Amino acid sequence: MNQQSHRLNVQPNLLKAAARLNAEQIASLVAERAALVTRQNTLTAEITAAEKEIAELDTVEATLVGQVDTVTMSLTQLEADKATLTAAIATANTELTTLQGERTALEDQITPLQTQLTAAQSDLAALKMQKDAVVRSLAAKEGDLAAAKTRLDSATAAATSAQDKVDAQVAAIDTATEELARLVAQGDAAQELVDAADKKLADARAALPALETAAKTADTNAAAATAAVVKAEENLRLAEQSVTTLTQQIGTIEARLPVLQTEIAGLQGDIATKNAEITAKQREIAAATAKPVADADALRSELAAKEAELAAIKGNAEKKKQDLRDRIAQLKLDIDAADQQAATKTALITALNGDLTKLQGQLATLNSQLSAKQQESSNLQQQLPGLQTSLAGANAQVTSATSTLADAKAAQTAANTALTDANAAVAAKKAEIAALEAELPGLTGDLTAAQAEVTTKQGELKALQDALPGLQATLTAANTAVSEQTAEVTKLDGEVTKLVAALGTLNSTITAAENTILSLQNQLTPLQTSLNTLNKQISDQEAALATAKADLNALDAKIVTESATLRTLESAKKVNRDAVAAQKVVVAGLQTQYAAVLDRIAAIDGTIALGGCLA
Repeated sequence: MNQQSHRLNVQPNLLKAAARLNAEQIASLVAERAALVTRQNTLTAEITAAEKEIAELDTVEATLVGQVDTVTMSLTQLEADKATLTAAIATANTELTTLQGERTALEDQITPLQTQLTAAQSDLAALKMQKDAVVRSLAAKEGDLAAAKTRLDSATAAATSAQDKVDAQVAAIDTATEELARLVAQGDAAQELVDAADKKLADARAALPALETAAKTADTNAAAATAAVVKAEENLRLAEQSVTTLTQQIGTIEARLPVLQTEIAGLQGDIATKNAEITAKQREIAAATAKPVADADALRSELAAKEAELAAIKGNAEKKKQDLRDRIAQLKLDIDAADQQAATKTALITALNGDLTKLQGQLATLNSQLSAKQQESSNLQQQLPGLQTSLAGANAQVTSATSTLADAKAAQTAANTALTDANAAVAAKKAEIAALEAELPGLTGDLTAAQAEVTTKQGELKALQDALPGLQATLTAANTAVSEQTAEVTKLDGEVTKLVAALGTLNSTITAAENTILSLQNQLTPLQTSLNTLNKQISDQEAALATAKADLNALDAKIVTESATLRTLESAKKVNRDAVAAQKVVVAGLQTQYAAVLDRIAAIDGTIALGGCLA
């Protein structure tokens, strides 16, 4: 506005003075405005610098925040990994403890089986040594038995020869006795003929028919006596044969009974041993049945649930997926292990049941053998009294038959003598009649010759009778030798039978011991296989556990390092945040000053526009 038009007319001096004052005021305001503009520019630069510094501090803060978040996430992941690894180590320790327990249980099962196997092998070696000794003894006894049988045959031949000699000597004596009797009768007849030849001639003629009848009767009596002797000899032979047979049967039974008792005791011991083995096997089956195994069905159910859970996961939850995959892999391993344990247990129980069935079959066989042996012993014991009674009867029959034979032989001798006498009498009578009729004068010479023959025959008879005791002694000695050799053969035969039975028992025992060793080896093989598998699993588990512990230590070291880094970053972040806040306060102050400068410049510009006057 023009001051003049505004103020109308003023005085020129006043106007000049006012103009001068305004010019000064304007100059002052211009100078102040210039200073304020400079201040404005300075404040603008300071605000720009402060804002730049704030932006830089924000960038640093964002970087620190990112680093803190990164370290925090890394630390969180490390802590989660540590927890997972710690849980895995705990699980591995539990599984390792379980495996070690299973290994201890297997070793507890294997140790007694190995002890039993060693003992069974030692017993088998001892049994084989016993068998070799029995075989050697059997061979020696069989040799002794063959030699004894040879000696028995020789003794029997000698006894037979001696009996033949005695029989021949007795026959010779009988013949000589008969001849002597005949010669004596002839001498007597000759003497009678000499003494009363005439009378006897008449008597002989008269007595001849009666003598012929008597001869016929004597012949019949001699035949009957001979038949009686033959019958008595046959009865004696049969009685002696019965005595021999019964004696052999009784000896066989008496020898067999101790063998049977020994066999029965052995079978009873075997049955007791077999019962103990069956009881032990039943305890093994019960222990194997009671031994717990992992529940494979439950593990499969859990596996199906985990696989379904894994399939249901959506998005990028990789950690949870990996955990589920790890658990699924572990479950598959656990299922395989459970199936293996179940299969091993089933195989073990099947093998033990097979062993039990075999042992029960062996026990039934032993019981059958024991019943047979006991029945045989009972039968023999029942037979023995009857045989002994029969032997006593047979001995009585031998005695009676011997007496009857002696009586029959005496009767035979008498009958033969009577027959001879009767025949001689008949012949003599006939000869006598003829001789008396034709050669009566020579009867005296015949009498002398007959007496000489009687003397000679008496000498022969005496020699035969003197030789008979020696022959009978030889026969007795031969019979004694036969009896002794028979007893020796019976004894050796019994010993051979006993050794054969012992060899059979040892063979059965050796077979049983070999079957026991095979059974123990069949039991040990799966157990040792399981033990080797457990040892490998334990070694793998221990190695995995050591690796996990090393990883855990490494994680702990990383966690310590990351925690220190996090604390450093958080400290730097706090400092940066304080610097940003302080700088923002500075910017705010500068902006306040800047606004005041702008206001001041605006006021000066307005004053200048008014010519230096206040509005």
